[in-house]
Amino acid sequence: WSSDVCSSDLAPMPTSVYVSFDAPEGVPATPRRLHAALSAVLDLPPGISPARASQFPTLAHRPPHGAGGVKPYSLGELCHSESTFGVEVRFLDDRLVDTLDAWLSWGGVMRLGAGTEDDSVLIATEGQVINQASWDELAQRDQDTAWEIRLVTPTTFSSKGHHVPSLSPATIATSLQQRWWTWNRRLAPPRINRHAMASVLATQDFTHSSTVSLAMPRNSGQGRLSSRQIPAHEGHLRISGVEGAEATRIFSRLMALSAYTNVGSHTSFGMGVIDAVAA
Repeated sequence: WSSDVCSSDLAPMPTSVYVSFDAPEGVPATPRRLHAALSAVLDLPPGISPARASQFPTLAHRPPHGAGGVKPYSLGELCHSESTFGVEVRFLDDRLVDTLDAWLSWGGVMRLGAGTEDDSVLIATEGQVINQASWDELAQRDQDTAWEIRLVTPTTFSSKGHHVPSLSPATIATSLQQRWWTWNRRLAPPRINRHAMASVLATQDFTHSSTVSLAMPRNSGQGRLSSRQIPAHEGHLRISGVEGAEATRIFSRLMALSAYTNVGSHTSFGMGVIDAVAA
């Protein structure tokens, strides 16, 4: 690592890591392909149950492969060049950084594809911790009052199995609050009061609607999902809040968390990556 952080000696905390790869020209390194390849590194190996894994410190923190819900890791921004590319990996639990580090020490070989001879083979050349904060530090980040939020990848939200057509500060905040509640309940902000948030946060919406194909291979076993079209949002938002209002302080904490996770649904397809910069 290009970092002196030793996560095994600290309480689990959100962390972001930038990994560089040597890649053949034309590698189809889409967010969905990368997330699938990354899951092979970070998820529990097939055949090992969470109950069995809990007995081993090197496995206890790894999520089950194929389990529903949000994983404690996600992709951030991608950076391409002619023969290399880099990817930001966001973690809600930095014990998975040790798992990634171990994989890098064994060569960091990643296959993109369907497990055939046509797969592209990438080799990680460097991993660097670029950002890290404890949950206590995130809980204290309540003083910002304005943000420029860029939707890095198409972003969609769903509720009770249906896609939510609108995009609002409360929608984004609810998604982040649920992640915080899952991974650190003690310090999580309270459930979002949509009316209170709408009354103190003003939004300039520069987003537009789009349709995203999940582009699953036909032989993936997903049936109709292989051709499913997902409504999403692209673009950016400017959000400002009333200084001192409780809803503004809560939103500020959640924007700080957004640097370490994604928002919305279908995140395993690389959707929901946002970049929030406090003004």
